[in-house]
Amino acid sequence: MDRSVSTSRSLILDQLSFLLDELEAQRPWLHRIPVFQLEAKPMESAPSLFEMYVNMSRQEWEVHVAELGGPSAPVASLTTLSGVIDHIQKGRRSVLEMLQRVSDTDWETATTGRGIFLAEYAFQITQSDGNFLKAIAERLHESVIKFNQ
Repeated sequence: MDRSVSTSRSLILDQLSFLLDELEAQRPWLHRIPVFQLEAKPMESAPSLFEMYVNMSRQEWEVHVAELGGPSAPVASLTTLSGVIDHIQKGRRSVLEMLQRVSDTDWETATTGRGIFLAEYAFQITQSDGNFLKAIAERLHESVIKFNQ
């Protein structure tokens, strides 16, 4: 197999694992935000910060893990931000494990349940991560967050 496929695959998998580190880096700061600010909506049609993370968890499990043929894990019972972050990370580890089991040969030829090539789908997930992290950063920037000590 072409060395560039292996390198490209490695870079995409590294980028996918970045979400685990990013969420862990956010955790101590998020725990300092008062609950009322985590749950407040800037306007009725926009999700709260907490809901944004719940939506990310839903996407990780109901879209990404499911598309790769993995098991589901309901998010309905998650009531704390720490639990939601743990759930997202567990889903991402599942995605990474499934993709790491794919051979270099199958990386560009195997498809997801909807017929999308794995390499393309994995790249799409990295784009989704970027959009999620950008939305969180924008929300934090726009909000007047009062951190707890």
